[in-house]
Amino acid sequence: MDRETQIAERRKQMPAMYRGGYDKAMRGRSLKSAVHAFCLECVGWQRKEVELCTSPACPLFPYRPYQEVPWKARRSNRKGKPFFTAHQQTGEKPTEHTNSARQVVGQGVS
Repeated sequence: MDRETQIAERRKQMPAMYRGGYDKAMRGRSLKSAVHAFCLECVGWQRKEVELCTSPACPLFPYRPYQEVPWKARRSNRKGKPFFTAHQQTGEKPTEHTNSARQVVGQGVS
């Protein structure tokens, strides 16, 4: 069986939602997509199973997708916007005037 036939057969066996990434990997366009496709196929196309992978001897284990990465949680929540405000980073409490505009609007004062 030639390569194209094997790829077509494999595509038929996978959920449609993963075919785009698989195609990208098979065209040699993305190493990330290749790792995603390999890991998903390994665990029967179950995303949660990739996250819970129990094969630490696998060479792709440290690179598997869908794992929680602690340093990403501390990064920015939006481009250019810090996840924490300045007073949260320093441990200082915000000053009274930071909430004064909301308090006036909330009380119905114009």
